[in-house]
Amino acid sequence: MQNTTFFVAANETLGVVKDYANAKSITPPTLVRGVEACLKMRLFANRDGTERYPLSAFSRIVAWQWAMDNDFNEATNYKLTGDDADISIGSVTENIDGEEIEYTEVSIPMTRMNTEELAAWLGTEKSKSGLHGELVGFDSDGRQVFILQIENFTVRNRITSLGSPIEIQADYLTAAQVRALIASGMECEFSLTGEEWHSLQADEDRFFRFRLTGGSGDWSDPVGLVAGTKGDAGKDAYCYVAYASDSRGTNFSLTPTNGLKFRAEIHTENAIETPSAEDFSDSVWVKYCGDDGTGVGDMLKSVYDPDDDGKVNSADEADHAASADAVPWNGVSGKPTGFTPLAHKHTMGDISNPVCQKVYGESNPKTLYLDTPILRNTATNSSGTIELEFTAIKESVGGSVAAISDGLLWTWEYHVPCGAEVSGVSVGSESCSMVGVNIPETLELINNNVTVHVFVIRALYKSGAVNNVRYQANYAYSYEA
Repeated sequence: MQNTTFFVAANETLGVVKDYANAKSITPPTLVRGVEACLKMRLFANRDGTERYPLSAFSRIVAWQWAMDNDFNEATNYKLTGDDADISIGSVTENIDGEEIEYTEVSIPMTRMNTEELAAWLGTEKSKSGLHGELVGFDSDGRQVFILQIENFTVRNRITSLGSPIEIQADYLTAAQVRALIASGMECEFSLTGEEWHSLQADEDRFFRFRLTGGSGDWSDPVGLVAGTKGDAGKDAYCYVAYASDSRGTNFSLTPTNGLKFRAEIHTENAIETPSAEDFSDSVWVKYCGDDGTGVGDMLKSVYDPDDDGKVNSADEADHAASADAVPWNGVSGKPTGFTPLAHKHTMGDISNPVCQKVYGESNPKTLYLDTPILRNTATNSSGTIELEFTAIKESVGGSVAAISDGLLWTWEYHVPCGAEVSGVSVGSESCSMVGVNIPETLELINNNVTVHVFVIRALYKSGAVNNVRYQANYAYSYEA
């Protein structure tokens, strides 16, 4: 019986065949007419994810029924049915790509796979899809308490004939036959004289023969083994290197240093655990490092490096301090304690972003800021009325209060997002001396979406007004948020 494993998202009565990880839909498996099969249907609880269908959901089911047909006509016979008495359900765990996944598996044996109904439906077609399966569970009262349908199984037809084919004897080997012969391997026999043969090779054997494994083929002609006089065993050889300060081996050492400019080596057949000066008594010491230079002309070492530390005296560097690439800040004397900038002016050509204006947003603002020309209300107004009231002007956000003087005019843009049509604009209050200039009676929504209405707010000095500031509010334009 051929096991056929597939995975089904069983969160609905019409199950969907998925891959092992419940990540994508795939086609249902293919059955073959006349070949017994056992459907291993593994159930997921959801449309995606590997959570298995809970076994507790089947606790009331005492009997199962599995049937397959291509139509939904009760007047016709099923095409295939399962061995209902042998249908079982349980839990299986499988390691896939290093991950342990537990599944709820329904096992459906199908031993009657060659029915007249199935053969008539297939006819002479090699395969046909559109066969649907239905699993029904019954409780102890015979009620149908579970159902799962799966659509579009494919069934392959059998290759049928009136008799066996007539074999044609080939006079050559096919490529597949050659590969099979090579794959079978070779077997060998060995001989001292080329007449008597044995399977285990001995040291004195001088011939071998071979054939394909299996014993049915002919042996090859004898092949001579390469043989000759055994060679001499190799000899050990060791090389040791030592260092000294002169050609006599003075200050002998096995460690190279800059002061040891002579080198010697010996070669022995026996290992020496720690070579000594006596081991090198017959060696030739060769000078392999040159002497340190002392300089010529005006640049004598006694002048530019009398302390023999390999560095030019720091006093020489001081002569070039005026043109040094870098000087430590704490090494500079006479530094000023402050750096007062000189008064200066900039032209418009010196400003890189003259059109950039600073924007500040807060919910229902009451304060205007001199360093921020654009003020945005972050709260969306849905009341249908806009209140324009400002009670203070500051130098900056969090800064001090600014006092306007006569002859100055300050201007801002105030952006108010609205979620409803505006039918009224309230201007000023007891805490704000403000007048309205050219404000429409209504402000409609654009495309029925949240719309931002923009007002120009001006402030100028007015004696007797609240805080001596007179505000003007003028409607400018609207735009869709």
